[in-house]
Amino acid sequence: MPLVIEHWPARLRGIASGLLQGGYSWGYIISAAVFTSLYPALTPYGDIAWRSMFWLGILPALLVLWIRTRVPESPVWLERQRHLRDHRTTDQVSLVRIFRRDLLPTTVQTSLLMAAFMFSYYAITYWYATFLREGGRSTLPYILVFNIGAIVGAFACGQMSEGRLGRRGASTVAALASVVVVPLYLFSENPLVLGLGALGIGTFGAGMWGIAPTYLSERFPTAARSVGAGFSYHAGAALGSATPAVVGALRDSGWRLPSAMAVCIVLGLLLVAGILWLGPETRGRELTATDG
Repeated sequence: MPLVIEHWPARLRGIASGLLQGGYSWGYIISAAVFTSLYPALTPYGDIAWRSMFWLGILPALLVLWIRTRVPESPVWLERQRHLRDHRTTDQVSLVRIFRRDLLPTTVQTSLLMAAFMFSYYAITYWYATFLREGGRSTLPYILVFNIGAIVGAFACGQMSEGRLGRRGASTVAALASVVVVPLYLFSENPLVLGLGALGIGTFGAGMWGIAPTYLSERFPTAARSVGAGFSYHAGAALGSATPAVVGALRDSGWRLPSAMAVCIVLGLLLVAGILWLGPETRGRELTATDG
């Protein structure tokens, strides 16, 4: 995230953030298409069918080699290195830096925020295919519609975050709009309405992630930007990983799956809106070589 965000001027970072976040949904679409087309053909060969999905996952990871050799370092990072050389000093170990007194509140707030993001996203997506199959519906069309909405929504949310709404306002509006769409997403028997619900939840519930790359990057100083964004994102993922089990436990206790999903989705969305406002607005914040 910092590698991309630091290449863009402050006035365009929200747009870059939305485009970057939309890449996740493009990957989801590609993986769903590969699974749908390839997995059934390999099923007669036993375990090789599911193992092949993991082997194919290696291919995109090889792009790291190209990124490492062809994509230039960010100008902010290069300027930071010049600044350190000129002052004959070095940065403190960054993982230690984010737990020092001045940055600890930022580390905690961003980690909890990402946990709320993850909680809502896992509640939206993890059991969705099961929900569709139990209703006798094909999963791929709805998943495609959801992710198309997510791509458009992430870009739109990132773009809105450059205006008066800022990072916090744009994501909050998207989160609250998602709450309104939940009934269409889960509580209709009409395929068209369910499709509109998938599009709406994708646009707003996944689209609200459009601010995440730039917001996390803007919250930490240059000396700890990469580790700060990386730690908070994955600490949030670790905390949010309990969500599928929570939905499953509610279902095992007698809840209908749509109701269990809806409660967790709405709770996650409200947590995102609330925790965002515990931190400062970051729109327009300069990323300089001397901060940190």
